[in-house]
Amino acid sequence: MEGGMTVPPTPAWAGAAAVFAVVGLQVASPLLLRSARFVMKPQKCKECLGVGNNLCMFCKGRGKQGGLFTGDPLEKCVYCGGRGRELCSKCNATGLSNHWLYKPVKNAGWGPRGE
Repeated sequence: MEGGMTVPPTPAWAGAAAVFAVVGLQVASPLLLRSARFVMKPQKCKECLGVGNNLCMFCKGRGKQGGLFTGDPLEKCVYCGGRGRELCSKCNATGLSNHWLYKPVKNAGWGPRGE
């Protein structure tokens, strides 16, 4: 060719790579879709089992400390304030392990998206 650009020859493996890419995409796309669905779906927190709070480890959920077996007077638990439970620190009391995906809105309101 005069004055034109010459096109380098296509390597022999280019056709096989294109076929492999198309077949590999068809095989991998359901797996990718399934894993994306799993990640985007709300997952229960494994520590609080989706409740958002755990039993107080000091009063064992009673809200009181002392009593008959310890000989101390029965008093309100100082760690949980007598509630018997503590907010789950792993999920920030949302009950979801992927709580970063589902944050509560600032103004819930009655309309869609807090309007």
